[in-house]
Amino acid sequence: MSEVISPGDLPAVSFRHLSKTFPGQRALVDVSFDVAPAEIHALLGENGSGKSTLIKILAGIHHPDAGAEIHVFGEQLPLGSPRDSRRLGLQFVHQALGIIDELTAVENIALGFGYRRHLGRLIDWRAQRRKTSRLLDMLSVEFDIDVPVGRLRAVDRSAVAIARALDDDDGACRVLVMDEPTAALPPTEVDSLFALLRRAQAAGTAIIYVSHRLNEILDLADRATILRDGALQKTVSIASTNRAGLVDAIVGRAVSERLAEAPAERQTTVESDVALRVEEMNTRRLKNVSFVVRTGEVVGIAGLTGSGREELAGALVGENGSQVRITTGRGAAVNPTPRRAKKIGLVLVLPNRAAGAATKELTIRENLTLPALERYGRFGLVRRGAELRDTNRWISSLDIRPRDPERAYALLSGGNQQKVAFGKWLNLDPLVLVAEDPTSGVDVGARGAIYDLIRAQAAKGMSFVVASSDTEDLLALCDRILVLRDGELVDELGPDRMDEMHLLTSIVGTTEHPARAASRTTRAEPSP
Repeated sequence: MSEVISPGDLPAVSFRHLSKTFPGQRALVDVSFDVAPAEIHALLGENGSGKSTLIKILAGIHHPDAGAEIHVFGEQLPLGSPRDSRRLGLQFVHQALGIIDELTAVENIALGFGYRRHLGRLIDWRAQRRKTSRLLDMLSVEFDIDVPVGRLRAVDRSAVAIARALDDDDGACRVLVMDEPTAALPPTEVDSLFALLRRAQAAGTAIIYVSHRLNEILDLADRATILRDGALQKTVSIASTNRAGLVDAIVGRAVSERLAEAPAERQTTVESDVALRVEEMNTRRLKNVSFVVRTGEVVGIAGLTGSGREELAGALVGENGSQVRITTGRGAAVNPTPRRAKKIGLVLVLPNRAAGAATKELTIRENLTLPALERYGRFGLVRRGAELRDTNRWISSLDIRPRDPERAYALLSGGNQQKVAFGKWLNLDPLVLVAEDPTSGVDVGARGAIYDLIRAQAAKGMSFVVASSDTEDLLALCDRILVLRDGELVDELGPDRMDEMHLLTSIVGTTEHPARAASRTTRAEPSP
């Protein structure tokens, strides 16, 4: 379907016949659609659908195939020119915000177009501070502009990046492109970011918003364009669709029910043996945290940024300077190291974008078998047949695509990278697998596959600890959810309270409506 839906006479951005061919791959196929002035327009699709290629063409990084045209408020954009993209009012805020934590908001914003000068030589700090305050006032945010931005809340760091994009020294920002802006935000700060974007929209800025989080799209966007396998599927009004309709358009099959369903039979805390016992865990943030995980149980860890949730997963395997006694069915380790944790059947899967999730320079085969390399060694040589046999088993079991053991990990989509990150540790047959933000940065199809993977392994008796900032993951996957606040374990949600209202209320620590409480807590929350 290639129908162009244009709500205005002069679109903010008009894409016509965008195609892009890389060696051995057609990333975009004749894509045409419009973005209206002052609308928030979502760009959706699985990893590999062509979203990133389209954005890079718009930014002038990639040059499309012959016949493509892009117009910005009626003026044709010279393709392959980042300077012309900026001249026509296109600005981009990426998931990696491109701000420097050691610099202040004043200094980071100046990095965009240069510092104001006094008498042509000295930096005019007074003018630079006025400019920074003016840009942040446009977004109605307040914080100390003279502290290093690394000490700010995540949403305030996003505000600095957005303010820099709205800088008008090189002409007004007329189109703002946001690429996965909430991936690093705790749930309680997402509403604050949305308020920033709505204020930019009210000032006349069109926003192209790229995200895998469909609940956000339904809350924020006016329309959505969906790509699949490089081709346009449809452009729809958000008011006329729902989550299931978006999911079906994105993945081409009805998976919405599978994503939403809870575990068929949630484990109880009394019926099965203890697979993991954690006693008096202490780290920089965590204070005397103790809990158990039973065989075949999926236990979630929830909490605001700064609650200690971010440290718990690593602390379980001996990272983050933890002091803890860990016991599993394969033995006990006091203050475990990653090596000791592995020995007693406890492993950690990191998000695919995190350092240490996998080795980007290696292939699928090399990553999948690396933690168990001693299994394949004989007389100092690797038994390639056994290694390939296990590799192909996990490629098939996890549906890793392409099904090429020698494919470089770095060339895989985010979802397939995450499957490899799981597979490398599943190959060890652990007792307990700890997963940190397991669906971070993956599309809706890959999210469903990861849910299926965890549920299937739990049904076979493997236990899981899922530490996540994503409430959807926690509610869909977990038998119980443990809530951290200020480094302490303050609540446990069982089947009778396993819903979003109870979870958010517990996370923010109030009995009033969680959306209002989350907003106020976010403003008052100290920097981690």
